Amino acid sequence: MWLVPKDTSGLTARVEVPANLREGLVRWYLGRGSEADHRASVSLVVTTRENGKWLACDCLGEADAPPLLSPAYLSSQETYYLRRLTGRPQHRRDCPFFLPQAPDRIREKPDGAHFEIDYPRGLFNAHKDAPEKLATKPDEAEPDDRRRGVTIPRLGKLLWMLIEATGANVIESLPSEGRPVFGIAKQLARLREAARRFEIAPGIPLASHLYTNAVDYERTRIHARLRKAAKDWPVGYAPQAFLLLEASAVRSNNLTTGLGDVAIRNRIQHAGAGASDGGAGGPYLALAVIGEHSKREGYLALRAYAQPIFKGNQFVPVERASERRLFELLTRFQYLMRARRVAIATKRPLFDILTDKGFVRPEAIIAFRDYSTGEDDQFALQLIDDDTPEGREAHSQERQRIAEFAPVLSITPDELTGDGLLARLEAMIG
Repeated sequence: MWLVPKDTSGLTARVEVPANLREGLVRWYLGRGSEADHRASVSLVVTTRENGKWLACDCLGEADAPPLLSPAYLSSQETYYLRRLTGRPQHRRDCPFFLPQAPDRIREKPDGAHFEIDYPRGLFNAHKDAPEKLATKPDEAEPDDRRRGVTIPRLGKLLWMLIEATGANVIESLPSEGRPVFGIAKQLARLREAARRFEIAPGIPLASHLYTNAVDYERTRIHARLRKAAKDWPVGYAPQAFLLLEASAVRSNNLTTGLGDVAIRNRIQHAGAGASDGGAGGPYLALAVIGEHSKREGYLALRAYAQPIFKGNQFVPVERASERRLFELLTRFQYLMRARRVAIATKRPLFDILTDKGFVRPEAIIAFRDYSTGEDDQFALQLIDDDTPEGREAHSQERQRIAEFAPVLSITPDELTGDGLLARLEAMIG
């Protein structure tokens, strides 16, 4: 890593940052640093900013133009942070500064099995004791969908991580006969099991403080367990628990569940709220973080993110009413193809897929196996919902990116009624 003059390519007038200082900055940026790392990092960032310099990352080697980081100051929070400069070389994917304005994303691998993902580094947490003077890798909200400009809060990302980890965003292939058995209890049990793979603080698994029953919160059983656990909670990490609920409705700061309402201290955020078709509406899968905002108030459900889902017993995320109709039709398609000895599984990607032409996320990836021919392949669905010139251009670029890893079937919401689309889907299989 080097200090370089701002407004340059970073290839000249370099001053090398000492290795121990760079390592301390990385540790702090990833949330693993000591107070000494924090002080040294603040000093480095302040010095860089006051002297009109940028930080050039060495992850691409010495000969190539480096990715650049600009030190910045957020006056509203009295916090220094590192800002990635767009239009410059990107950091290597294994570099700790890769996409620094967001927590390391789960990325699907276009060249691997369509159910494979890379898990992000860091902890599954959403509540902090106090703001730092030098921000760690920003994680409260990030612009997620690059075409629609949607902002996804951290709780939403954490919920998506949990859904992805358990495969709840996959409509699995049908059994050889009869109907599959779905149930809310079964879905929640799978999510609790997946929670064993995440930590909310060093040495504390998410599964130890994940609750799926509103009654546990209403009767303050969660509060009591959290107070007890707080006595041995790792220093520097805020005690917190999570409440994962299937909800039929979301109103301002209130979740309506089958076992009663749960009040959230702040307004509930949810996907699809600004969609042109009015959003998907309920049912929802909601994740709330429980923590202590002040000693006087004690432990409360502070924030929540509600994700519209396909059905109350199938936790496949949707954002628009048209997407729910799409998954209804794809379920019909499964039964149609089972009669022809073809198994169909559908995945709703939650995180961007990295291609040579950029990031993209189709509405669905359809995997199929033809038991008559032995063919085993997949194709992607793109839902075109913006007929403006700008929208058509964005959809065209999106289609080119999707085509890098799978054949693409582009459809419009109008095609989700009637049987015409079923024939187009079948033609994708051949």
